[in-house]
Amino acid sequence: MNAVTLLREQLKSAHETQEATMADVTEQSAHFADTNKALPVGGAYAHSIISEDVVVATMFAHTTPLSTDNSLTGLSEPMPSMSDWDKHEAWYKTVKVDLTKLKEFAQKVYLATDDYLASLKDEDLDQEIDMPGMGKHSLAFFITNIVILHIANLTGEISSVKGLQGLKGYPF
Repeated sequence: MNAVTLLREQLKSAHETQEATMADVTEQSAHFADTNKALPVGGAYAHSIISEDVVVATMFAHTTPLSTDNSLTGLSEPMPSMSDWDKHEAWYKTVKVDLTKLKEFAQKVYLATDDYLASLKDEDLDQEIDMPGMGKHSLAFFITNIVILHIANLTGEISSVKGLQGLKGYPF
């Protein structure tokens, strides 16, 4: 197995676990915000999807993110940009999520990400990217750490907040 295939398989697994964790989430449990500092389920899921879209499109593929048209996302308002990090906590707690629409949008993002990864050759993964605040690292590093592991981390938070509500977290 080559490195690109491995990354695609890891990303597919992260997406499948996140979607399975979200499968029984209702509108009420998605918007449960009595979490202190933990992200509400809907906000965490939205952040995962929009972040993947924006990072892959702008940083890696140099295309326009699908979420540029917020009407496609199922979100009451766009996620603040990374340069407006101080606005994120309020957004997580107040954004309204249309789960059906966001799940449909997620599938489009997953497909766009996989299409991008499928276009790569293993040697492309060595390309160095300079990200403000993180420094210079390989494309493989960023795909692993700010896409795949980010999804896994947010899925863990979703699972935990479901547990705070008396619901089953992970599907397994």
